[in-house]
Amino acid sequence: MIVEKILEAKKAKIKQWPVNANRASELGHECLRYLVLNRTRWQEKGLYDARLQMIFDMGKAVEDMVCQDLKEAGFTIVEQQRPFSWPQYQITGSIDFKLAIDGQTYPAEIKSAAPHPFASINSVEDMLKHKYPYMRRYPAQLTLYLLMDGKEKGLFLFKNKSSGELKEIWMDLDYEFAESLVQKAEVINNHVAGGTLPEPIEYQDDICGECAFAHICLPERIGKEGRKYVRENFLLPDRIADYLMAIYMTIYGSVDKKIYNECVVSFRPWFRKDKLRWGRKTYFALS
Repeated sequence: MIVEKILEAKKAKIKQWPVNANRASELGHECLRYLVLNRTRWQEKGLYDARLQMIFDMGKAVEDMVCQDLKEAGFTIVEQQRPFSWPQYQITGSIDFKLAIDGQTYPAEIKSAAPHPFASINSVEDMLKHKYPYMRRYPAQLTLYLLMDGKEKGLFLFKNKSSGELKEIWMDLDYEFAESLVQKAEVINNHVAGGTLPEPIEYQDDICGECAFAHICLPERIGKEGRKYVRENFLLPDRIADYLMAIYMTIYGSVDKKIYNECVVSFRPWFRKDKLRWGRKTYFALS
């Protein structure tokens, strides 16, 4: 009863907001099509679930903890949650804070990480080449803050969510990388103004499989290939029993052990069973 009430409270916090600019936190996304859809069809974006909201809330709590640790260590924090805007390229963002050291201030981002990702990163290069897409986007976010703030150097502070350990990774402004992000913003803006969509990327499970616009993009993009993928990876609801099981799974998140299958399906979205428990991967029906 207690957990259910907490989850309901978390669900109430999940909202869909208009997207009128290119968010610095998103511009590192590898799929240009996603970034355009995020601007033009934001209201159709699939919403995340309560458990992911809990992860976001934990990230905010970690940010507060790290800021307190810095203050207790004698550091000065300024301009917390300062908003940035670059109207020429329609780029916006809000930095965690700036850290004052020896008369200089450095834009800083706090990131929480599970033990394995935490151990796997020791440089900006590690982030750019990381297996997880969200990690690969971090350098773009800080790069844009450096550009908009006129700074040459910034800082990531990672906190291990399990041990509490901290790790600092400094980043110098890479002008070539920065220029590529600005050019990406220009391309997005042109598509938004022209009402067009860029070509999709080649299907990648870690990007497309997690995409909140899959229900829009996948049917248009992969056609027969997509249907083949669904047939091979999902239990299709072609019988009444399947529909009933889909409803049961959607409501209760469990399945009769006698009819275990690698993947199960609800009406919309489609769920991979191995990810259903955590609500981290969502597939949408291909029409």
